[in-house]
Amino acid sequence: VRIVYNNESIFFLFICYDSEPEKIEARLTPRHRISSSDNVRVYIDSYYDRRTAFQFAVNAVNVQEDVLWTEDTRRDESWNAVWYSQVRQLDYGWVAEIEIPFSCLRFGGGQRFRTWGLNLTRYIQRKKEYVQWRMIPESEHGFFVSRFGMLGGLEGIKTPYRLEFLPYSTVQMQDNEVLQNDWTRNLGLDLKYGPTPGVTLDLAVNPEFGTVETDEEQLNLSPFPTYYPEKRPFFLEFQDIFRTDIRLVHTRRIGKPLGNVINPTTTILTGGRLVGKTESGLRYGLIEAAADEERYYYLDHDGDSEFDSGDEEPFRELEDIPLEYRDSAREEFLEPRTNYLVGRLLKEYGDGSSLGLIGTAVNRHTRHPDFDSNRYAYTGGFDWDFRLNHTWMFAGQLAGSTVEGGDGAKQEGYGLKLDLRKFTGEHFTYGVGYDTYSDDFNVNDLGWIYGNDYGTHRLDSFFQYRDRPHKNGIRSYNISWRLERNWTDSGLEELLGKRFGNRHNLNFGPYTGGSLSSAHGMISGSLRFMNYWNVYFGLWRSIDNSQDPYRAAEDYDFIFRYPKGFSYWCGFSNDYSSMLNISVNQNIGSFRDGERWSGSIRLRLRPSPNLELMFEPRLDRRSKFSDFSEIVELEEESAPDKVLAMRDTRFESYVFRTSYTMSNKLDFRLFAQYTDFHSSRYEPLMLGPWEIESPLDARST
Repeated sequence: VRIVYNNESIFFLFICYDSEPEKIEARLTPRHRISSSDNVRVYIDSYYDRRTAFQFAVNAVNVQEDVLWTEDTRRDESWNAVWYSQVRQLDYGWVAEIEIPFSCLRFGGGQRFRTWGLNLTRYIQRKKEYVQWRMIPESEHGFFVSRFGMLGGLEGIKTPYRLEFLPYSTVQMQDNEVLQNDWTRNLGLDLKYGPTPGVTLDLAVNPEFGTVETDEEQLNLSPFPTYYPEKRPFFLEFQDIFRTDIRLVHTRRIGKPLGNVINPTTTILTGGRLVGKTESGLRYGLIEAAADEERYYYLDHDGDSEFDSGDEEPFRELEDIPLEYRDSAREEFLEPRTNYLVGRLLKEYGDGSSLGLIGTAVNRHTRHPDFDSNRYAYTGGFDWDFRLNHTWMFAGQLAGSTVEGGDGAKQEGYGLKLDLRKFTGEHFTYGVGYDTYSDDFNVNDLGWIYGNDYGTHRLDSFFQYRDRPHKNGIRSYNISWRLERNWTDSGLEELLGKRFGNRHNLNFGPYTGGSLSSAHGMISGSLRFMNYWNVYFGLWRSIDNSQDPYRAAEDYDFIFRYPKGFSYWCGFSNDYSSMLNISVNQNIGSFRDGERWSGSIRLRLRPSPNLELMFEPRLDRRSKFSDFSEIVELEEESAPDKVLAMRDTRFESYVFRTSYTMSNKLDFRLFAQYTDFHSSRYEPLMLGPWEIESPLDARST
C-alpha cells in the first residue's frame, strides 16, 4: 500500500499480488453491497477519538462501499460520501487506487500536524482470507476502531469546504375507490453544509421520502404498534448521537402515517439537523422539524356525518369544492400543526466512557374541537457509559417525561435503565440488567416505549460462550443463555376484582392486589462448519404462568393468565457466496394459551455476476388461542360488545427482491411483497346465544 496526499484529498494505492490471478472473484453488485468479491478497505479515524471511523471499500470491478463506524463497533451503512476509485486486473493480481477528498472526513481545525487512526484490509474471496494491516484478534472481541494503527506526518491540511444540494420534483397519481385519477405535485430542496470540518448542517424544505424502500408487512397480534426502523437519509447520518438506552427519539414519529389514502402521512414543511464534535470530545446534535396541519373535506350526501368512500368525493382543500357546495361541506380533522425539537450533548472520553444529556419537545398548535392528541410532550434524560479496565461496562439512563393531553390533564413519569456487563473476551461475555418505567412515563410522541400502563420492572441476565476451533470440520460456534423476569407495580386499583382466566379455565379467581408477572429462560446457539454452512437452534421456556393485563383488562372484567409456554426453533443455511444460497427456518411452540408454527425458506440465486434474485415465502399459523371477538347483533337480547372465543390465524407472506447492476454507478432494484391474512373466530367460551363475526380475510400487494 502506498499513501500520498495533497491539499484536497488523500490517496491510497493497493497492489494486490495473487499467484492465481485468473481466480480473482468480483461481482458487479449495487453500490453499498460488496459481497462475494475480492476487495480492499480503508478505515480512517480522522477525529482520532478511537470511537469513530469512515470506511471506504472497493472490489476488483470497482464497486464502491462506504460505511460510518461509531461507538467503536457500531456499523452504519446508511452513510454516503462522494469519493473516487479505479481498479485494474493484471497478470500478477490487481491494483486499486482510492481518492478520498478531505470533505468526506470530519476533523478539527487549527492543527498544523495531524495524526489519524488507520487500518487497511484486503479480502480474498476464494480463500475466505481476511488480511489486516493492524490485526484485531478474536481475543479483543468488542473492540474495533480503538484498535486501529496510526497515520502520522499529515501537515498543512486545510479546512475543506462542504456544500451539497439536491433539488427535486415529484408527481404522484392515485386511482382507487376513494380517489379517481388524482394527481399531486411537489417541489423541494435538500441542502447539506459543513461550516467547519467537524460540523454538518442539513436543511430540508418539503422533504420527499418517496424514494425510500417500503417496509415489509408483518403480523402483529399484540396490543402495541409495530416498530419499523428509520430509513430516510435526512435523519440517518450520525444518528448514533441521538440514540440512548431509553428510546426517547424515534424519528419516524416525524411525518407519521395517518392511516388514510387522502392524506397518507403528515406533511413535513421544513426540517433542520445539526451534528458536530469539538476537539475536546464534546459531541452535540439538534433536530428541528415542523409538520403541517392535516385535514380534508367531503360532501355528506347521506347526512350521517361520516365519510363514505364509495359514495362521497373527498377534497384536499376547501377551494377545490365547487362554490355552490362549499357551505354544506364537512371537514375531517386529522392532525394539528406540530413542531418537533431534539437536543443532545455527549462527552466522550479516551477510554471509551461517555456522559450525555438529551431533551425532546413536541408542541401541537390548534384549537380545533376534534383535537384529542397531546398538546405538548417533553422528555429529558441523563445517560452514562463507564468502561472499567477495558473489559467491563456500567451503562444506564435516567429519564423523565411530562405530557398535557387534549383535555388539559397532565401526566408525569420516569424511567430508569441499568446495565452491567463484561463486553469483551475471546470466549466469555456475561452481564445483568435492570429497567423500570412508571405507569405515567410517556415518550411516544417522539420516542418509543410501550407496555408500561401498569408500571413495569424487568430484571435479566445473560451468558455467552464462543470459540473458533478450526478443527473436526467446525470453524466456530457460540452458545448463549438468558433469564428474564418482568413484573408490574403492586396494588393496581383499576384491576381490583377482575378475574384471571384463559381458554382452559375462565375463572382462576379475582385480582386482589400484588404485582402481575412473567418469567422465562432461553438457550440458543449457532454452529459454522469449515465449508461455511451454518446451523442455529434455540429453546425458550416460561418459568411460571404469565399474567397479561394489556389485552382485555381495560374494557372487560378479565385478566389473561397464560399457562407455562415453550418455543423451539432451528434453521440452516449454506455458504452465502454460493450461486444458489438457501436458508431454512422454523419455529414451533405455544402462543398465549394456544399453539404456533412458523417457517420460511429464502432462496437467493445469482445466475450471472451482475444479477441477483431473491424469493422468500413465509407462513405463520397460530391456533386454538382465546381472544375477545365481536358478536352479531341479536334482536331482543342483551349482549355485550365482545365475548371471549377461540381464534385461529394464518399469515402468508411472499417477498421478492431483485437487483440488476448495469455498471458500478447504475443499478435497478425491485421489491415486491404479497401478503394474505386469514382470521377465524369460533366457539364462544362465555355462556350465551352468541354468534361470532368471522372469518376475516385481508390481502395486499
